[in-house]
Amino acid sequence: MNKSTKPRVKKEKDRTVWRLILEAKKIRSGLILGAVLALLVIAANMISPMFAKEIVDILNRFWLTKGTEQTFDLMKELTMPIVILLSMYIVKSALLYVKMLVMNFTVSRHFTANIRIRMSDKIKMLPVSYVDKTEPGKMLSRITSDVSDMGNSIHEIVDTLIMGVLQVIAMMVMMFVINWQLALVVIGVVPISMALSAMIGGKGAKHFTKEREIVERYYVQLEETYSGYATVKAYGLEKDVESEAASVNKKMAESTGKGHTLIGMMVPVVTFTSSLSYALICLLGGYLAINGVLSLGGVIAILLYSKQFTQPLEQIAQGMASMQRVKTSAKRVYEMLDHKEMEVIEGDMPKKIEGHVKFENVNFSYREDRPLIENLNIDIKKGQKVAIVGPTGAGKTTIVNLLMRFYDIQSGHIYIDGVDINTVSRESVRNLFSMVLQDTWLFKGSVFENVAYAKEGATLEEVMEACDHAYADHFIRALPDGYDTELDEGTSNLSGGQKQLLTIARAFLSSRELLILDEATSNVDTRTEILIQKAMDKLMKDKTTFVIAHRLSTIVNADLILVIDDGSIVETGTHKTLLEKDGLYAEIYNSQYLTK
Repeated sequence: MNKSTKPRVKKEKDRTVWRLILEAKKIRSGLILGAVLALLVIAANMISPMFAKEIVDILNRFWLTKGTEQTFDLMKELTMPIVILLSMYIVKSALLYVKMLVMNFTVSRHFTANIRIRMSDKIKMLPVSYVDKTEPGKMLSRITSDVSDMGNSIHEIVDTLIMGVLQVIAMMVMMFVINWQLALVVIGVVPISMALSAMIGGKGAKHFTKEREIVERYYVQLEETYSGYATVKAYGLEKDVESEAASVNKKMAESTGKGHTLIGMMVPVVTFTSSLSYALICLLGGYLAINGVLSLGGVIAILLYSKQFTQPLEQIAQGMASMQRVKTSAKRVYEMLDHKEMEVIEGDMPKKIEGHVKFENVNFSYREDRPLIENLNIDIKKGQKVAIVGPTGAGKTTIVNLLMRFYDIQSGHIYIDGVDINTVSRESVRNLFSMVLQDTWLFKGSVFENVAYAKEGATLEEVMEACDHAYADHFIRALPDGYDTELDEGTSNLSGGQKQLLTIARAFLSSRELLILDEATSNVDTRTEILIQKAMDKLMKDKTTFVIAHRLSTIVNADLILVIDDGSIVETGTHKTLLEKDGLYAEIYNSQYLTK
């Protein structure tokens, strides 16, 4: 990192810490209660050594007066200080326990949970392009481990700033009240301890930054391995996956090890400097006690304060170490929360539409330096079945993405029944479409719940009717629990064709005027393909339908075929007229169905 970038990085980290503090304002009532409890703990810590001092002075006075006329009732003198001291220790333990409960409840229920809810809401507002470019593992890492680190930082704020700093200040005052010379001995080690801790913490920070990046990669690798489990098994790639996982784990272990080794040095450094002061107090305190400057109880009290002094210093050191890690985690969370959202457009499409779709001079590209669709013009009448064909990467799916407003066009217009879809909300546009895609998506739940997903408040009768239209009712009734059969993880208890029939049933249930089909008959057996084709023919009736076709046999009866190449329509017509033209469509068709 060059010198010019260092101030900028430091400024970003400081801004992240400031945002964390502002974030904590939302739970200030819980933090205030935690702080009050922490102050009571500090008060107990301050009072306890004074009663210990009194007990030692009583014992010392009794020993010195033993055998003289000044003897007194030792047990009577000791009873009250001992009872108070024991009470202080019991109260302190109870307060620490209650503080822990309050902080855990406040942070877990009202801090980390709220951040995760905000991140979940944020995902809904992010453009599809962000989700497309971000691996699920990275998203999972930020929502889980990074947010947990941020929650831990709130504990550190209370423990470090209140239990740590205030306790150090209070102990300094108490020690000066007892004896200023011994107080200076204890305080003299603080600058040394803090300087060493800050230096070590700074060196450990870069390792924690690297560790978070590797953890993110670990989540990505884990998600990819799990989702591609069958493929890994089929190709016998277990050794390769294990090797990659081992490599990621090794790098993570190295970063974590270096970071924690450095950070782990902070506590021993604080302990060493505190022990040094402890030894000096014994020497100087003994000298002062012998010379009558300070009582033996006073020396014991200073020793107890000195011993307690180590704990808040360790808390401060650990807090500094933790904040290095938290800065990295919080920065990644805020990067996601700060990402530019989709522009919210008010307005709705008409509730009832005919299904007339028109592309007018549409231009679009995923990257500015690589144009894809240029000056696209299509006019599709109500009820037409439109097939979109072309080579891989030609822009077939892109047209659907633009229709559904998963992506917004750079220029031009897309009209549905004369309404420019870019002037109304995305939700109202998407509510016009039913979709049956090549990649079926079903979730863990019952068959009924998976089909009913297409319509809020759908009844069992409606779901059964939709499944009957989709030729799915017969196999559903053959399942162990019929419509109540639970689909397992990955829906492995259904065949590919059965999954596809359920998604077609969804489309029947949603009953929308516009329909998108993305080669729904691929990867199924011949018998199921016939059922799927019959179901889709029924589904397409009286609907304006867009079919993304890979196997051209499925679209020979289309009203209009659009042949796309490099984002432009190069041919239009019916199956028969396009074959007669002997152009790109004929070339693709012949490559699939004619043999040499």
